[in-house]
Amino acid sequence: MPIIVDLSVVGVAVGALLLLKLVGGSMPWGQLLIAVGPDGRPMRPRVKWQLWSISLGEPPRRALIAGLASCGLGMAAILAAQPWLVQALFHPIPSPLLLAIAAIFAVACLLVPVGTVVLLRALLDLGARRSSMAGRVVGMRRDLGLFGHSYHVAVQAGDPALAKGMWAESFKVDREAFRQLKPGDRLTVEYSPRLRFVYKMALPQERPTGSRVA
Repeated sequence: MPIIVDLSVVGVAVGALLLLKLVGGSMPWGQLLIAVGPDGRPMRPRVKWQLWSISLGEPPRRALIAGLASCGLGMAAILAAQPWLVQALFHPIPSPLLLAIAAIFAVACLLVPVGTVVLLRALLDLGARRSSMAGRVVGMRRDLGLFGHSYHVAVQAGDPALAKGMWAESFKVDREAFRQLKPGDRLTVEYSPRLRFVYKMALPQERPTGSRVA
């Protein structure tokens, strides 16, 4: 294959891996813990676990770099593959080469819009004020992903006994914070409004503090 096609394959592969890293590769299985309500029954609130959501839970600066890199690699691959596709309309080229170029072009056309969305959300988060939420941990989830385990906690604002139908928002945390929490704990979360990256998490006073979050 021509060297430009080889470089394009590497470029779209790197861009796709960056986006997969932002997705987290969470699978729908793993450890799931639910809080117990005042009546002694397990609480099953409606939780937005955000599985396979692009860039949620990632630091805005990291998402900005990944989105920019994905857009750049996708655009470079499109510019490299476009002349070969045009040439294939007028002059026959080997079938394996044509398939490789078509695959590069297709993946690159996905990298650019998805990377643009990640880039815009990261830029909006960098310029936005931080949000905060105080509530109760109603669910905890550990998922097995493509890049290892991911840890999430579901926080329901206010008093769950008075608002059983409220949604609970999920936040990505690291392993240490996940181990220190348990369903039923009350905590305060300071996070970014769009990427929902946790800047600060105030753990219960009777439990160890100072843990970093993802």
